[in-house]
Amino acid sequence: MLWRTGILLAFIVGAGVLAYEIGSRLSDEAIMTIVGVFCGIVASIPVSIGLLIALTRERSAYVRDEYIDAEPEPAPAPYNVYRPDAPSRTPQPQLPQPPQIIVVAPPQQQLPQNFSPYGNYLAPPTLPALPAPMQERTFKIVGEDEGE
Repeated sequence: MLWRTGILLAFIVGAGVLAYEIGSRLSDEAIMTIVGVFCGIVASIPVSIGLLIALTRERSAYVRDEYIDAEPEPAPAPYNVYRPDAPSRTPQPQLPQPPQIIVVAPPQQQLPQNFSPYGNYLAPPTLPALPAPMQERTFKIVGEDEGE
């Protein structure tokens, strides 16, 4: 029993010395990151244990007896399917056919000479004119003599 306590104490002292050596060589940002990760892991342990217990618990003990002894629900009524009546064998009287309607279009007029298929414009659209040729550009360099 005494040797177990000595091993545990030596392990704790060794871990403390190792943490001090590593902590003295790391920057403040790195130490804060390590502490934050450690705190996050420690905070998630109780939640993980609670979920593990909740998900592995036997659920049959929670079923109420009143649901077991209740009478079953009645079967639903059969669905009524619509079926049209069969056609009768007696011939039905013929209805008079509606008169045919014939539309005669008036003759087309001659289109004016300045008509355009592009709308109400007088002439079709033209391509834009070419830009003027570029002139030679002159640059002034700061710090350079103007005489050169």
